[in-house]
Amino acid sequence: MSWKGFEALPPYLGGKRRLARLVFARLAEVVSRERWGSLTFVDPFMGAGSISLYAKAQGFGVVASDIAERSAIVGRALLENSHVRLKLGDVRRLMAPAVVECRRIAEEGLVPQTLDGGQAAFVDLALHNAGQLSEPKQSLLKLVLIKWLLGLHPMSSLDAGDARAAAEEEYDEVSPGRLAHYVKHAGAPTMKALWRLGRQVNQGVFPGRARVEKRDVFEFLPATRGDVLYLDPPYPGTSSYERMYEVLDLLLEGHRHRVSSFSSSSPPLQELFEAAGHIPIWAISMGNAVYGEAELASMLGRRRRNVSSLAVPYRHLAGLAGRGKNEANREFIFVAWDDVP
Repeated sequence: MSWKGFEALPPYLGGKRRLARLVFARLAEVVSRERWGSLTFVDPFMGAGSISLYAKAQGFGVVASDIAERSAIVGRALLENSHVRLKLGDVRRLMAPAVVECRRIAEEGLVPQTLDGGQAAFVDLALHNAGQLSEPKQSLLKLVLIKWLLGLHPMSSLDAGDARAAAEEEYDEVSPGRLAHYVKHAGAPTMKALWRLGRQVNQGVFPGRARVEKRDVFEFLPATRGDVLYLDPPYPGTSSYERMYEVLDLLLEGHRHRVSSFSSSSPPLQELFEAAGHIPIWAISMGNAVYGEAELASMLGRRRRNVSSLAVPYRHLAGLAGRGKNEANREFIFVAWDDVP
């Protein structure tokens, strides 16, 4: 059964909520759960926030970072925030008429290739209204908006090729298997739909200790002290978040992010491990698109005396990948350490 706190998170492709329990079970083999409350958990690739949020729920003090604002919003709304929850009136503010004219980022830049006119008008208004609030309400409401945006297209894919046809109601050009989804989510949202998302977000708010930064990993890691490090860099040989979620980056930051070097066929893993050398216990997730289990274990073995690994069958974008790829896909979970603090 899925932990209810995960419902608060945006459904980014590649999120680790399905692996969270397994990752922490492997950590428990190195350092007992009784000690977790006194340790600091470091997550420099926060992404959708599933591992950091689960670490907070397990009692760890959490220090997390990501270079993208879409991730920092999750961090401010759910990690740093331990008690403020959304009320119905807060969510209603997303639809309140703007006192001054708001920027028309979505209406001018995303119609019709990504959004229809009603959706774009709502996005511009909601971003304006959320931006008038202080934290953590601002990030909580932006998280509601992100979750709604990701729900507009099948598989949370904001770069879907048939989005323009759906926005222009050229339904004969939309795949029959995707048509019902587009029709259901056309136009601005209802208050009922937004409040449902608001209640989901509230499930990720609970007491705990966390700090969130918005920094490049090679700036963040050397300056951050901790006991347990979780590394989940973008996987080489797979679709990049920067391309999949550039719509969110444009809306939230006004620019696209450069594709991460970790998404290339030669990611800087050795540099990453060197930057993390001062943190004694590592937990690492990695797919098998480029590297095999033995090769990754060898890399880690040059940095840590003890390395354990587990290969897990893992269907990634199963609806798009062929049968052979689905059967061959593996997620590697490593734990590497010298001495237990």
